[in-house]
Amino acid sequence: MFLSHLIQTIIRQIFAQRYRQSVSALYTSFRATTRLLITDLDKANNLVENNFILTRLRRSGLDVGAPWARRGGRVPSTVTVVCHDYSHRNNSYWQKRNVVGPTPAPVVGSFGPVFLRKTSPDQLISEVYKKYPNEKYVGIYQGTRPVLVLRDIELIKQVMIKDFTQFQDRGFKISDGESEQNLFSVEGDTWRVLRHRLTPIFTTGKLKTMMPLVLRSVDKLLKYTDEIVEKNVDHEIRSLASKYTLDVIGSCAFGVDVDAFSQNENVYREVANRIFQVGFKIRFLQIINAFFPGIVQKLGLSLTDPDLFGFFMNLVNSIIKEREGKPKIRKDFMDFMIELREEGRVIRKGDESVAELEMNDVIIAAQALVFYAGGFETSSATMSFLLHEISQNQDIQEKIYKEVSAVIKKHGGLSYEAISDMRYLEMVFDETLRKYPIVGLLMRQSGYEYTFTDTKLSLEKGLLVFIPVYGLHHDPKYYPDPEKFDPERFSSENKAKIPSCAYIPFGDGPRNCIGMRFAKVQSMIGLAAFLNKFKVEACAKTKPKLEVDPTALTLASKDGIWANIKRR
Repeated sequence: MFLSHLIQTIIRQIFAQRYRQSVSALYTSFRATTRLLITDLDKANNLVENNFILTRLRRSGLDVGAPWARRGGRVPSTVTVVCHDYSHRNNSYWQKRNVVGPTPAPVVGSFGPVFLRKTSPDQLISEVYKKYPNEKYVGIYQGTRPVLVLRDIELIKQVMIKDFTQFQDRGFKISDGESEQNLFSVEGDTWRVLRHRLTPIFTTGKLKTMMPLVLRSVDKLLKYTDEIVEKNVDHEIRSLASKYTLDVIGSCAFGVDVDAFSQNENVYREVANRIFQVGFKIRFLQIINAFFPGIVQKLGLSLTDPDLFGFFMNLVNSIIKEREGKPKIRKDFMDFMIELREEGRVIRKGDESVAELEMNDVIIAAQALVFYAGGFETSSATMSFLLHEISQNQDIQEKIYKEVSAVIKKHGGLSYEAISDMRYLEMVFDETLRKYPIVGLLMRQSGYEYTFTDTKLSLEKGLLVFIPVYGLHHDPKYYPDPEKFDPERFSSENKAKIPSCAYIPFGDGPRNCIGMRFAKVQSMIGLAAFLNKFKVEACAKTKPKLEVDPTALTLASKDGIWANIKRR
C-alpha cells in the first residue's frame, strides 16, 4: 500500500504540467493495473499494452516488450514507461547546454548505485570528480533533477565565499516538520538570524569556560580505557571515541550526566545512534525526496524519526523548567539558549533589512538536536580515523607522544592553552580530515539566475550545485600521493601552499560549520590525554585500507575500526 501510494503520487507530480489533460486516464490505468497485479499479471500487462504512453515510447525506440518494461518486478510497467518518458525528456538538460557528464539512467539519473545502496553520495560524486580531470564542472542528474558538480576551485570559491548571498541555501532536506527549524536546514532570513545569534556560543572565551566540563569527560575516558585494557582484547575504536564525545556533548550542551561509559542500556546513546543509523524506510524516503523534491511532504510522511524530536523537546522543556529564572552558572549551550528565549524575539539587522525570529521551545529543541548530532558524530569519527592511521604509523604516534608529554609538563596539565600549543597533533588532526572528510559532499542552491565569472554557463534559479569535498581532498594536483597519510602537508610552510577551497572539511564561507572549533578542541584534548597514557597498535582485525559504509549518512568504515590498546 505504501509503495503503491508513493508511486501514484510520483506519477501525478511528474505529469501534472506536461500531460495535464491525460493524467486522469493514466492514473486510472495505473490503479487498475495495480489491482490486476495481485491476481493476474498477464491481464495487467495487456492493460498496459493499450496505454497511450506506450505508443509514444514505441515511436521513440524503447523496447516496451522487454521483460523489464513489461513486468518491472512487482511494480506495474506503467510506472516504468512513465518514468522513462519523463527521464528521457528531462535528462537532456545538460546536453542542451553543452555540459559534459555521465549518461543518466532512466528515473535514477546518475544515482543508480546510491539508490541501490552500493555506494554513498559523496563517494559517487568523488568518482565523477576523478573521471573528468580536464573539466571545470560536470553535469549529472539526481534522479531527474539536474545537478552541477564543480571541479574548479575558483568556481567553488565563487559559490561558497565571493557570491555566497546567491548560494546561501543548501537546497535539500534530511529533516522536516518542527525538527527542520535547525541551523543546518533552515534557509533565508531564518538562517541569517540563527547564525548571527548562535555564533557567540563558540567564541574562544566560551570554549575556555567549557574546559572543566570537557576535562571531566576526559577523566572518564581514561578510567574506562584502563578497565578495558585489562582484558587484553582487540577494541573497536569508534565505539570508544563515541562514548567520549557523547559524554562531552551531554555535559557541555545540556548539563546532564549521560553515563556514556556505562555498560548498561543508555537512552542518550540510543538516541545518538538512531540519528545516524537510519532505517531503510526513512533512508528510502530521503532518496526519493531528493529525486522528486517535496513529494514526501505531499504524501504526509516524514524524513526523520518523529520520536527523536520528541526526545529533544522533552529534554529541552525539562532543562528550561529547572533553570528558568535562575542565575546562569554552567555557561553551557542551554544557558545561552535560555537567555535568547528570555529575550523573546531575536533580531539581526542587515545593510538594508531587519530579520526577526521568535526563539521558542521548538526552535531551541531543533538546535539541540543538530548540536547533539554534530558534536557526537564528527568528533568521534575523526578521532577513530586518526587512531586508525597512527596504529599503522608508529613513528607519527611517537612524535605525538613526545610533543603531548612535553606540552603537558610545560603547562602543568591539560588546558585550552596547552592544546593550542600542540602543533604536531594539530597537523595530524588536519591530515586526518583531509584523508577522511566526515562530510564528503557539500550542496548549495542558486537563489536566482547566475553566471559564473569567465564562463558562458548560466544557472537557473533553484539549480543544485555539488561541491565534492572528498574528491578535492584526494586530488593529486593539490595533495601528491593522496592516499598516503602525511601530516607534514599541514606544516606551517606547506599549509600555506594549499589553495583556498582545496581543503574544506568544515565547509567554507559564511555557512561553514559553526561548531568546528568546539569539535576540534574536544577531539584534540581527548586524543592528547589518551595518547599520553596509552598507545594503539594494529591487530588481527585491523584493515589497512578501510571500506566505506555506503549506507551511512557521514563517512564511516563498513566493518568498524579495530586496534589493540596498551598502557605506556
